[in-house]
Amino acid sequence: MTPRRNIRHPVSPSDARAYLSKSEAWLEAAVESLDASRWDVAAGSAVTAGISACDAITGALVGQRAGGEHVEALSLLATAGDDGRYAARQLSQLLRFKTPAQYDPAPLPAADARKAVELARRLTVRATTVLERRRP
Repeated sequence: MTPRRNIRHPVSPSDARAYLSKSEAWLEAAVESLDASRWDVAAGSAVTAGISACDAITGALVGQRAGGEHVEALSLLATAGDDGRYAARQLSQLLRFKTPAQYDPAPLPAADARKAVELARRLTVRATTVLERRRP
Protein backbone atom coordinates (compact mmCIF):
# COMPACT_ATOMS: atom_id res chain seq x y z
CA MET A 1 0.00 0.00 0.00
CA THR A 2 1.29 3.45 -0.89
CA PRO A 3 1.43 5.85 2.08
CA ARG A 4 -0.75 8.93 1.85
CA ARG A 5 1.13 12.12 1.11
CA ASN A 6 1.13 14.93 3.60
CA ILE A 7 -0.73 17.72 1.89
CA ARG A 8 -1.89 21.10 3.08
CA HIS A 9 -5.03 22.66 1.66
CA PRO A 10 -5.90 26.36 1.64
CA VAL A 11 -8.76 27.40 3.93
CA SER A 12 -10.69 30.65 3.61
CA PRO A 13 -12.39 32.34 6.58
CA SER A 14 -15.76 31.01 5.37
CA ASP A 15 -14.26 27.51 5.09
CA ALA A 16 -13.00 27.78 8.68
CA ARG A 17 -16.53 28.66 9.82
CA ALA A 18 -17.87 25.66 7.86
CA TYR A 19 -15.37 23.35 9.60
CA LEU A 20 -16.55 24.73 12.94
CA SER A 21 -20.17 24.01 11.97
CA LYS A 22 -19.21 20.44 11.09
CA SER A 23 -17.41 20.11 14.41
CA GLU A 24 -20.49 21.29 16.29
CA ALA A 25 -22.73 18.84 14.40
CA TRP A 26 -20.41 15.88 15.01
CA LEU A 27 -20.09 16.83 18.67
CA GLU A 28 -23.87 16.92 18.98
CA ALA A 29 -24.01 13.44 17.42
CA ALA A 30 -21.34 12.26 19.85
CA VAL A 31 -23.30 13.55 22.86
CA GLU A 32 -26.52 11.95 21.58
CA SER A 33 -24.66 8.66 21.15
CA LEU A 34 -23.31 8.91 24.70
CA ASP A 35 -26.86 9.41 25.95
CA ALA A 36 -27.89 6.27 24.04
CA SER A 37 -24.92 4.25 25.42
CA ARG A 38 -23.45 3.80 21.93
CA TRP A 39 -19.85 4.14 23.09
CA ASP A 40 -18.10 3.35 19.80
CA VAL A 41 -20.30 5.74 17.84
CA ALA A 42 -19.87 8.45 20.46
CA ALA A 43 -16.08 8.19 20.36
CA GLY A 44 -15.95 7.91 16.57
CA SER A 45 -18.13 10.98 16.21
CA ALA A 46 -16.00 12.79 18.78
CA VAL A 47 -12.86 12.07 16.77
CA THR A 48 -14.47 13.52 13.65
CA ALA A 49 -15.67 16.55 15.64
CA GLY A 50 -12.16 17.13 16.96
CA ILE A 51 -10.55 16.88 13.53
CA SER A 52 -13.05 19.38 12.10
CA ALA A 53 -12.41 21.73 15.04
CA CYS A 54 -8.69 21.56 14.35
CA ASP A 55 -9.29 22.29 10.67
CA ALA A 56 -11.24 25.37 11.78
CA ILE A 57 -8.40 26.43 14.08
CA THR A 58 -5.60 26.05 11.54
CA GLY A 59 -7.82 27.50 8.83
CA ALA A 60 -8.45 30.62 10.90
CA LEU A 61 -4.89 31.02 12.16
CA VAL A 62 -2.68 29.88 9.27
CA GLY A 63 -5.11 29.68 6.34
CA GLN A 64 -4.56 25.95 5.82
CA ARG A 65 -5.72 22.54 6.92
CA ALA A 66 -3.78 19.31 6.87
CA GLY A 67 -4.52 16.48 4.49
CA GLY A 68 -3.16 12.96 4.57
CA GLU A 69 -1.98 11.54 7.87
CA HIS A 70 -3.32 12.91 11.15
CA VAL A 71 0.24 13.51 12.32
CA GLU A 72 0.37 16.26 9.69
CA ALA A 73 -2.53 17.98 11.46
CA LEU A 74 -0.54 17.88 14.70
CA SER A 75 2.45 19.39 12.92
CA LEU A 76 0.36 22.16 11.36
CA LEU A 77 -1.34 22.92 14.68
CA ALA A 78 2.09 23.37 16.26
CA THR A 79 2.65 26.33 13.91
CA ALA A 80 -0.58 28.06 15.01
CA GLY A 81 0.55 29.71 18.25
CA ASP A 82 -0.79 28.95 21.72
CA ASP A 83 -4.24 27.96 20.44
CA GLY A 84 -2.71 25.55 17.96
CA ARG A 85 -0.39 23.98 20.52
CA TYR A 86 -3.33 23.54 22.93
CA ALA A 87 -5.37 21.93 20.14
CA ALA A 88 -2.46 19.66 19.18
CA ARG A 89 -2.30 18.28 22.73
CA GLN A 90 -6.04 17.66 22.82
CA LEU A 91 -6.12 16.11 19.32
CA SER A 92 -3.17 13.86 20.12
CA GLN A 93 -5.13 12.41 23.05
CA LEU A 94 -8.35 12.20 21.04
CA LEU A 95 -6.78 10.32 18.13
CA ARG A 96 -5.93 7.46 20.51
CA PHE A 97 -9.63 6.57 20.45
CA LYS A 98 -9.97 6.46 16.64
CA THR A 99 -8.79 2.90 16.00
CA PRO A 100 -10.48 1.28 19.01
CA ALA A 101 -13.79 3.04 18.27
CA GLN A 102 -13.87 2.72 14.52
CA TYR A 103 -11.92 -0.42 13.63
CA ASP A 104 -11.41 -2.76 16.58
CA PRO A 105 -14.01 -5.50 17.15
CA ALA A 106 -14.07 -5.08 20.94
CA PRO A 107 -16.51 -2.48 22.24
CA LEU A 108 -15.01 0.71 23.60
CA PRO A 109 -15.45 1.21 27.36
CA ALA A 110 -17.93 3.89 28.41
CA ALA A 111 -15.22 5.86 30.23
CA ASP A 112 -13.16 6.07 27.03
CA ALA A 113 -16.17 7.31 25.07
CA ARG A 114 -16.82 9.97 27.68
CA LYS A 115 -13.19 11.08 27.58
CA ALA A 116 -13.25 11.27 23.77
CA VAL A 117 -16.38 13.43 23.84
CA GLU A 118 -14.85 15.73 26.45
CA LEU A 119 -11.71 16.18 24.32
CA ALA A 120 -13.86 16.96 21.28
CA ARG A 121 -15.85 19.45 23.33
CA ARG A 122 -12.65 21.23 24.38
CA LEU A 123 -11.50 21.44 20.77
CA THR A 124 -14.84 22.73 19.56
CA VAL A 125 -14.92 25.38 22.29
CA ARG A 126 -11.37 26.44 21.42
CA ALA A 127 -12.23 26.63 17.71
CA THR A 128 -15.27 28.77 18.53
CA THR A 129 -13.09 31.12 20.58
CA VAL A 130 -10.47 31.37 17.84
CA LEU A 131 -13.04 32.15 15.15
CA GLU A 132 -14.82 34.71 17.33
CA ARG A 133 -11.50 36.52 17.85
CA ARG A 134 -10.93 36.56 14.07
CA ARG A 135 -14.27 38.19 13.24
CA PRO A 136 -14.01 41.72 11.85
